[in-house]
Amino acid sequence: MRRTRIRRILATGVVVAATGSALLAAPAWADGDTTTPPATKAADPVPVAPAMTQGLDDAARSGTPAEAARAHLKAHRDTYKIPVSDLKTLGTTTSGKQSSVRFRQQHNGVPVFGAEYAVQSEAADGGRRVTSATGTLYTHLTVSTTPKVSRAAAEQRMFTLDRDLSRVEGAKTAAHGLTVLPDAAGGKLAWHFTVTGARSDGSPVRQEVYVDARVGGIALSYNNVDAADASPAQGTGVRVDGSEAKLNVNKESDGSYTLVDSTRAMYARTGGQIRTYDAQRKNYTDVAGGPVTDDIPLVKSAGDRFDGANTSSGAVDAHLNAAKVYEYYKDKLGRDGIDGKGGSIYSVVNVASKGKDYANAFWDGDKMVYGHMKGVPLSVGLDVVGHEMTHGVTEHSAGLVYLNQSGALNEAISDYFGNAMETADKGIAMSDPTSGFVGEYLCNGTKPLDECALRDLNDGRNAQSDYDPMTLDFDNGGVHANSTIVGGALWDMRKNLGADLADQITYRAAQNYLTPLSGFTDMRNAVTLAAKSLKVSGGDLAVIAKAFDDHGIEQGWEQKAGTHDGTTIGADVLPAYEVYAGIDEQAAQISGDVYAIGHGDAISWGQGGAEFGITVGRFGKNPQHELAQRDAYLMDPSLDDERVVFTRISATGIGIYQAGDKGQGAIEKLVDSPDADETEPVTDHGALAYIRTTADGEQDVMLRKADGTTVDVTPEAGTKAGRLAMKHGQIAWAGGADHTYVRLYDIATGTTQNKRIGGFLFNSIGDIQFAADRVFWRENSSLFGSTGFQSAPVDDLTKAAKLRLPTGAYFAQFSVTDDYFAYSTYDAWSGLGGWSGPEKVKVLAAGTADVVAGTGAFSRVSCSSGAQLAPSLGDGQRAAWLDTSAATTDVVTRKTFAGTCE
Repeated sequence: MRRTRIRRILATGVVVAATGSALLAAPAWADGDTTTPPATKAADPVPVAPAMTQGLDDAARSGTPAEAARAHLKAHRDTYKIPVSDLKTLGTTTSGKQSSVRFRQQHNGVPVFGAEYAVQSEAADGGRRVTSATGTLYTHLTVSTTPKVSRAAAEQRMFTLDRDLSRVEGAKTAAHGLTVLPDAAGGKLAWHFTVTGARSDGSPVRQEVYVDARVGGIALSYNNVDAADASPAQGTGVRVDGSEAKLNVNKESDGSYTLVDSTRAMYARTGGQIRTYDAQRKNYTDVAGGPVTDDIPLVKSAGDRFDGANTSSGAVDAHLNAAKVYEYYKDKLGRDGIDGKGGSIYSVVNVASKGKDYANAFWDGDKMVYGHMKGVPLSVGLDVVGHEMTHGVTEHSAGLVYLNQSGALNEAISDYFGNAMETADKGIAMSDPTSGFVGEYLCNGTKPLDECALRDLNDGRNAQSDYDPMTLDFDNGGVHANSTIVGGALWDMRKNLGADLADQITYRAAQNYLTPLSGFTDMRNAVTLAAKSLKVSGGDLAVIAKAFDDHGIEQGWEQKAGTHDGTTIGADVLPAYEVYAGIDEQAAQISGDVYAIGHGDAISWGQGGAEFGITVGRFGKNPQHELAQRDAYLMDPSLDDERVVFTRISATGIGIYQAGDKGQGAIEKLVDSPDADETEPVTDHGALAYIRTTADGEQDVMLRKADGTTVDVTPEAGTKAGRLAMKHGQIAWAGGADHTYVRLYDIATGTTQNKRIGGFLFNSIGDIQFAADRVFWRENSSLFGSTGFQSAPVDDLTKAAKLRLPTGAYFAQFSVTDDYFAYSTYDAWSGLGGWSGPEKVKVLAAGTADVVAGTGAFSRVSCSSGAQLAPSLGDGQRAAWLDTSAATTDVVTRKTFAGTCE
């Protein structure tokens, strides 16, 4: 995802390409004779195996747990509908008489994204009796696993199509081979890459990119940052709060001491240690990803006392807290380290971001990485350290994909165990209102705990009233914003069941029953099955049910919340702008009574729509028309009076195509050069402007006039252009490698104006639009995490002035016509990567002239209960927007503004 600028503290670091329940297959269930409850909302859903089965076997099966599991799956092929040969055994976990075997689905030897199944059994009658199975399997995969686009071409395409990737600082690319992405058409084959580094705003990047191996377009993209001889000795460490504690350290051959703990149970068996390193203010981008490198030293002291710089760096706290987390998992849950195999535990403290404090902590797939927040090391919080290490535990077990509901589960489990460890360590009663606080000690006593806390598991949020189905360019679809809903249910269960039993149940649920794409309802089922496997009482099961009921987590909860006051013209969509940098950020393009919605369906689960296509329709009329091609992605539409133009991505190239008759006509090529890629088309009165990108990275603005002649508007060498707009005989774009210039070209005179925006080291142009004789643009600040809007007359950019709007915003999308200016008001920063909530994320509109004059009286465009994003304006007060009233993202329209909503 290109626009993930959420500031996260407790994350696996991340920041796919689908929203709400659209990323999850319609749930299927089997109990006994495969009883299936009513289907959830979805036309032509992707065929899946049951998400949960139980009670299918009466008799025990012989062999190991894995052999019994395979025999069960084979015997019930009518239920699971895939051959056992398509399942690769990942591993077995055993606790007493009970075992869980985890399988990964493959299609013709190629792994299937997120498709894992766990089969649970218990010893019985000299064999194994399968008690249940949970997970996600895709039953109708038919896609060829022979790519049409080479790996090298796919890697080049992803940087061409997502220009934010080309601006990742310190970028490193790892290729993982082919993956099958499930969809209703039998799946799509994709090349999988990981790009690591940092964005200009300092946020870490571990971008998982899947490029369609048949078309060459990006099918899926999300940021997956979830942070010599020696002998054991004991030292003393001074913590940030001034207290002293005993440290397990190593005494080196030169007489110095290092923060290496070789005293844990894992050391005798595997050589596993707890090792703490000091990055010495090295940029976190040089630290994140992969093993600790030789240029990052172990924390060292001349004597056995660690204080001074080793205190302020956070090293002492990180070392102590990592040991506490290890012992908690070992003693309470029987797990030997993060990987469960006694592997060493690595912490790197004292990272920076361009010389400044890096206010974050994350698990990067290999180690924990800690910065400072207002001078306080993030490693001071045991709940923070426990949270990050639990992300590692989850990665080595359930493997929950870090987006939407599965990502919120990932966060909730980390919150749960981080808090469980801290309450035990500090002797905090579960009945204490502060027991649910996350990160409350990061202020080091400078603020009250409730003001310092980043989240609260006692916040009482309910899935049916409080779930925020955020688009993926914010918080990965709400992985933090929604985590306390399910985290709260787990915490309530812990308060009412007792800590030890609740911890065992939650851990077993994550280890044995959850799979990468599990959602909130799956978590309820996993907890229930785990509890039953522990032979809890009926009363305990009632406590568990009440905990989830109280938080609104029940089957079909996604369809029980939210209303809107407009007409839905696009249901359960994935806005294509969430996947591709540089394309239009509006919910729809509008010209008169015609609209065009560019949408994706990256993993068509529960949707069955086109992969990336364009829906064209007329307000108040049916049916809609779908512009889609099996072997191409169509996206980024632009409308004028006669046609819709768009970008077409295929294995052979990227070019500009059109459909006449206001989108109802046949698809025709306008320009598709073999030696360049053409993107970002805009059309106005028969003229076409687009960006032409050549192999050397040149990005020229091209104008194809209504008479068919083509002009290079930017003939100078080294041009970098994006955010193209055209109207009223003017073309505008963001220029410069970092999009720090507004450039305006007058078609009639052939002259160009240039304006450099303020704060250019930290600001960039996010979007450009025209109205009458003025041009408007958005400026995003990576320094302050804010958005500002500027406007200037088209004949003189030097007269640009900032627009004064009633509320501040972070990355606010906007739309402008000659009559009205509208923008979305969310700010995406309410602590820890949350957002302001749907009650504040609304679209406001006022007269354009009044907004320019600073006297605009803004009113609500809609009184929807959900969040409103990506506004689009048409004639008069016609508006369309992305609406998240239900647990989906819909394109909704109104003919007139709603007004005050009182």
